[in-house]
Amino acid sequence: KRATLLCFTVVVLVFAKGQDAVFAQQENTVLNDLIEQALLNNPQARSAYHRWAASEHKIKNVKGLPDPQVSYGYFGSNVETRVGPQKQKFGVDQKIPFPGKLRAKGKAQSKEAQINKEKYQAVKNKIVKDVKLAFYDLYWLDKALEVNKEEKAILGDLQKAAARKYESNLTSQQNVVKLQVELSKNYERFSLIEQSRKSVVAKINRLVNREPNASIDVISQIKKQEFSYELDKLIKNAQEGSSDIAAADLAVEKVEVEESLAKMEYLPDFMFGYEYIEVEDGKTSAFDDGRDAWIGKVSVNIPIWLGKIRSKVKVKQEEAEAAKLERESTERDVVYQVQDLYFKILSYKEIVSLYENALVPQAWQVFESFRTGFETGSASFLDLLDAQRTYLQTRLAYYKTVADYQKSIAYLEQVVGAQLGEGNEK
Repeated sequence: KRATLLCFTVVVLVFAKGQDAVFAQQENTVLNDLIEQALLNNPQARSAYHRWAASEHKIKNVKGLPDPQVSYGYFGSNVETRVGPQKQKFGVDQKIPFPGKLRAKGKAQSKEAQINKEKYQAVKNKIVKDVKLAFYDLYWLDKALEVNKEEKAILGDLQKAAARKYESNLTSQQNVVKLQVELSKNYERFSLIEQSRKSVVAKINRLVNREPNASIDVISQIKKQEFSYELDKLIKNAQEGSSDIAAADLAVEKVEVEESLAKMEYLPDFMFGYEYIEVEDGKTSAFDDGRDAWIGKVSVNIPIWLGKIRSKVKVKQEEAEAAKLERESTERDVVYQVQDLYFKILSYKEIVSLYENALVPQAWQVFESFRTGFETGSASFLDLLDAQRTYLQTRLAYYKTVADYQKSIAYLEQVVGAQLGEGNEK
């Protein structure tokens, strides 16, 4: 009989794995759809995109020349000249910064735009991670509801069996009452899990920017990602692909350009101008009587307040040193997170395998053995109830570990700045 039970269990598990593969493919599509919607509609992602776009448009603004100045003057008291009295004048002035200043300003703003681009990518990575975490939480809650329903069915069968045994004076009324209490607890747990599910669904709806009460179908299974990366490869990928590190690098480059720009304050700027003076007819018979006049102007500012300029340069030097230290700290944090998550993932992977290949099948066999023993009278009620709890708690622990495994990979993907699981490299 035990051999037959074992064969039946194996067949059930094989069939279930085949069904899981189909459901996993469907749920993977659901997850991808949610991620796509979140990246398109999430307000934080859209805000970060527009901030990046605005900084791109600003490059031409800072590289452009200052606006010219147009002037007009009217002589209230005519100024007499040899060719006649001056009546009014028109002028235009254009400031020209020292060659190289505008280019440096444009380069600094270009670095700022690139930083905002990396921040936009970081926001997208975070949104993808948040959607995945909520999705895997939803999977765990749905599996908890599934196990809770199975527990209710098992307790119901046990209650009927206990009632029959009680009627035959083969068990005490206390055992029947205990089963009723367990059923009440089961109902309470079911209600709490349902409330938690509603909260997670609302979170997902917020991330994808849709109605809070929009429904999400039950997630019956997920596709477990394969993970066979080496730590050194992951660290290298993170150093090359992390948006945080890239933004820190660009911040260093930006402040270095700003330091060069501050040093250019020692160089003068130029002002070119032109004035046209309207002259009225005079009282002479000279050929140029009443002829209008014009003036061409060139001026140069003299940067004599050297202390102010030196102060600006010092500020940028200190900011450059701070940016370099922040960049170093950012890389250390990223490397630490990769190491920490890598070992967590390996640990979860081993535990998942242990549950699949040993703990869950063994707990099922023990429960079936005690259920058969209880019906034949060779096992006590308490032993059966304990075996039932162990089996269901083992399954719950398995599903929780699978969810934690997937969530750890999602965290690692955010840190590395790339999707993992497909095309793993050893």
